[in-house]
Amino acid sequence: MPNFCAAPNCTRKSTQSDLAFFRFPRDPARCQKWVENCRKADLEDKTPDQLNKHYRLCAKHFETSMICRTSPYRTVLRDNAIPTIFDLTSHLNNPHSRHRKRIKELSEDEIRTLKQKKIDETSDKSELPTDNSETVENT
Repeated sequence: MPNFCAAPNCTRKSTQSDLAFFRFPRDPARCQKWVENCRKADLEDKTPDQLNKHYRLCAKHFETSMICRTSPYRTVLRDNAIPTIFDLTSHLNNPHSRHRKRIKELSEDEIRTLKQKKIDETSDKSELPTDNSETVENT
């Protein structure tokens, strides 16, 4: 069964090339750093053991200085290796993420107008009469 890269926007799998794949570390602190750098919500609720057993990152997400080629047949990571190379912009080309609303930058005047409108709305609500009297029905 092929290994798939768990990094966002990475479609590499082990059957496509001789690219090395690395398991998530079992060390909780280092594993947490890998998860944070991946920025994938579905990895955040997994334990280090689950990540180590079921998830991999390909070598493209590590600086070359973090990778040791001990032989032509074996590629290992340095003990302190942290993945730092990710394509976090490809979501812009993803048709599923296009439906998100874009945040519009507001001018100083627009901000002032919105703040004043909010103040006016809250003061209008506080001026409304409240009816706390009991209703008595006549029979």
